[in-house]
Amino acid sequence: MDVLEEKEIENLVSQLSGEEAVNVVKYILSQGENVSEFLIAETLEAPINHIRNVLYRLQENNLITFTRKKDKKKGWYIYYWTFNHPEAKATIKRMKDSRIENLRKRLEREDSSTFYTCASKCLRMKFDNALENNFRCSECNKILKEMNNTKIIREIKKELSMLEETSSEENSTIAEVTA
Repeated sequence: MDVLEEKEIENLVSQLSGEEAVNVVKYILSQGENVSEFLIAETLEAPINHIRNVLYRLQENNLITFTRKKDKKKGWYIYYWTFNHPEAKATIKRMKDSRIENLRKRLEREDSSTFYTCASKCLRMKFDNALENNFRCSECNKILKEMNNTKIIREIKKELSMLEETSSEENSTIAEVTA
């Protein structure tokens, strides 16, 4: 994962800082480094306070960095923003690793438990909860029946396999670069 693809950046920014931050990051990326917040606001035709709010959210997630310079005429500081590629890569990796771990835990739960649901599929319950409710749905009061979760398990395994494959490819690329 040498260079992040535009779609990866958009997804990351959208998840961490909101959809409105995507256009701000796109503009910063198109300009390179040290992009003035005033230029961003002017180009995107948005109030400077709104742009600053978005920039601060991006900064909180370490997706952008800034430098500031003092305007000699007015005495104010002007902030210049740059997208933080290394931190974005690291964040994507952390999020992917976390997703893999969560999927492994969920797969273990799905494999080791028996689930029950009503005909309306209001909710899913493990055996113990179903027994406590006399095998009746607590939402609609219909009888609970054992649920076949092989499709869920198959979907989890599919996603897990895909994520582990891309993760191992990235790790081998990193190992080659650092060797």
